[in-house]
Order: sequence, then C-alpha cells, then structure tokens
Amino acid sequence: MKNYLFILSSFLAGIFFVACDGETTIDFPTDIIQDSRVSDSTFQILLDDAKLLCLNLYLNEETRELNNIEIDESHVAPVISALQMVFLDSLLQSAYEIREYQIHTLCPVQLHEGILSSDTINTNINSWYRNGYSDHRQLDDYIYEYNISLDSLGNNLYKYRSETGINHLALASELKKIPFILSAKSTLCIGDGSQIEIIDYTSDFIHLIYSYGWGDCPAGCSKRHYWEIGVYGSGIVVLLAESGNKLP
Repeated sequence: MKNYLFILSSFLAGIFFVACDGETTIDFPTDIIQDSRVSDSTFQILLDDAKLLCLNLYLNEETRELNNIEIDESHVAPVISALQMVFLDSLLQSAYEIREYQIHTLCPVQLHEGILSSDTINTNINSWYRNGYSDHRQLDDYIYEYNISLDSLGNNLYKYRSETGINHLALASELKKIPFILSAKSTLCIGDGSQIEIIDYTSDFIHLIYSYGWGDCPAGCSKRHYWEIGVYGSGIVVLLAESGNKLP
C-alpha cells in the first residue's frame, strides 16, 4: 500500500511539474467553449473582447478575413479560452487587479453598430424601421442572421445594431451594394480607456497586454498601468511583466 501511494504521489507530482514548466504543448480549443464558472453575461463581454482582438489583428495585418462579416470561430476560440483563464485565475495578484478594474477591449460597440443613409420615403427602409424586416431578400438575410435592428437618427440617417458581434466593416461594404442604401459605415472608436492587446499568438500560447488608463481619457488617458500576461493552452497563466503608472 505504501509503495502504491508513493508511486501515485510521484506520478501526480510529475504531472504538476510538467504543467508548470511552461513547455507543455496543449493547444487551445478551436471551438468556442464557455467555462461553466463564467456567467453568461461575463462570457458575452469576454466573447466581444476576443472578437475585437481578432478583428484588430486582421486590421493590423490586412488579412483577407477583413472581407468576412463573421469573425472566424477558429480564431476567436483560442482567444476567448485565454481570456477566461485570466478572468478565473486565483493565484496572480495581477489577475485580481484586471478583474477589479474591469479591463476589456476598447470600443466593443464597433462589433455591434453602424450608420447608414437612405431616402426616408423608401418602403424597404421604412418596413425595416417599423416592422423589423425590409421585404428585400438580401437585406433580410442579414437582418435575420445577425438580428439587426434599425433606429432613425433623422436627416436620412439610421443607426443599425446587431445583437451578434460581427465585422461591421465587412457588413457596411455589403450594405452599400443594396441600391436604396446610399452609404453605410461601421461605428468609429472615439476616445481612450482601458485596453487589451495581443502581442503573440500561437496554437498553445497567447501573450496579452492588459492596460488600465485613467485621467481625462476622452481626450487620451494621461496615465496608464500595464500587465503583460502569458497564457498557455494547458491553463497556466503567468505574469511576464508589469509597468506604467502606479494604480489609483
């Protein structure tokens, strides 16, 4: 019995040290999975974070994915997994501070809103505004698939909002092809604030920078604190570096 316990404890210790040496090659999932410890409301916020991080990568690298309305699930899945690991981590003081200061990506509204212009007497636009559908097959496909509502801003301008977080740059390009839509554009990000950025992204490791900004942020935050976080597919979360102004 003692020999059995010794062998078992040695085996478990081996697993622990392999998992903690930072070299375990366990890949992140390629399907979007909600951790059961994360509430639905928090998961939706983190999912928007993950989608916006992917969209920012597409923009920075000018990839062909910029033309797709839906953001690739296989790209989003590893990032949402890493963000949940950081959110749930109970060992790092930095993870606690990230939760305490509620740090998320800047301007998630970019995933949900855009502005279009159209003649106010157009029957398709009026039907969409009043009834939730336009009687135009292509437009209604977008409305139903992404649950898009329409509000009037006056002067032939309308704000459209999708329940689902999507690439509104690509959606605007498609909407402009519809004859009675005169113009369309995604909502711009205005101001400054807290932010998350991806520095490195592989199948089993994601390097994130969380930053908390304060001090006249609408005009550009005058102070900022940074946490560089490494997240492994194995579930290990490590603080790589911390810098910037002292937290308020």
